[in-house]
Amino acid sequence: MRTTFTARVAAIAGVGLIAASVALAAPAFASSGKTTLSAGNGTVGVNQVLTATYVSANATTSCDDESGVVSFDFMVGKDTDLGTIGGTCTPVSNGSYAPVATWTATMNWTPTASGNISLNVNALQQLMGGSPTVGSASKRVSIAGAQPTGAPSKPQSLKVTGVSTNAVSLNWNAPSSSGGSAISGYIVKWTGPTSGQLTVQATNANVGTLSAGSTYTFSVSAANAQGWSDWVSVTQNTANAPTPPPIQQQTLTGPMWTGGGPKVKSGQWKSFNNTSNLDTNAGREAQLSAINRSSTLKSVTFRYDGDNAQVRAVLKPGATSGSFTLREFSPALPGFTAMSMTRVIKVVR
Repeated sequence: MRTTFTARVAAIAGVGLIAASVALAAPAFASSGKTTLSAGNGTVGVNQVLTATYVSANATTSCDDESGVVSFDFMVGKDTDLGTIGGTCTPVSNGSYAPVATWTATMNWTPTASGNISLNVNALQQLMGGSPTVGSASKRVSIAGAQPTGAPSKPQSLKVTGVSTNAVSLNWNAPSSSGGSAISGYIVKWTGPTSGQLTVQATNANVGTLSAGSTYTFSVSAANAQGWSDWVSVTQNTANAPTPPPIQQQTLTGPMWTGGGPKVKSGQWKSFNNTSNLDTNAGREAQLSAINRSSTLKSVTFRYDGDNAQVRAVLKPGATSGSFTLREFSPALPGFTAMSMTRVIKVVR
């Protein structure tokens, strides 16, 4: 009876030991909890932060109840292992049960290639019997090519779009590379008989106040927050100024006296020209005036009598003679110079 009881107790105790051993050695499974991986799109050469989490599937499991620390093995694709980082456990309440054990770890990753890249993480928990995977997650991100840094490349396709005697219009295309920051503007400079520079925002400019018929070199550079690009240049001649028509000298026939030479009697009208002789080759008639009159003259008057021009000079009382200068004048006209012709006229009693 005692033997049987002892054997039964031993048998029960053995079963208990076996069960305890199985419980300690039993591996966890992927369904033991939920694993997530967060990562954003990025750029080659720029640091990324990868964040992995593992939440226990048992709502009543707290950090103290976990069988071991959960670690996270980060990978790029299937072949590049970024390393394993131990997680930090934080109990998080689900609102109805005891706080759930939530493990978190972060990994810094600097992409070395562009394209659509698959990131993976395995959640590992150290248990008796090995380090089994208790969860896994993946995230696909888009990595852009490395952005250039520094000044932009030079503007493209600089050309002349308009030319006048004192201005040149320019046009160009934006640089193929902005240098990693936005183009803030363009500087345009020119050298020649005159020089200068201006700044514009658009990809065109009109440079004025230039010299006609002259050779200029125009250069354009692009700017960003880092500096100025190399210059691109073009050479252009301004248009020649129009040649003015040749200026002709006005001419006329001059005084032609009727009845004698250049002498008039005081107080009498005398014809000295046919009006056709007063017409200049510019199509204008000469203006008549008396200049340089002697002090013995009281007056000199001109009139037209039919086709004749006449003059009347009057001596002052007591004077026996005098003189004046007859002036025939036509002002300058387009294409013609001014004209003036003079002759001294004697006045007698």
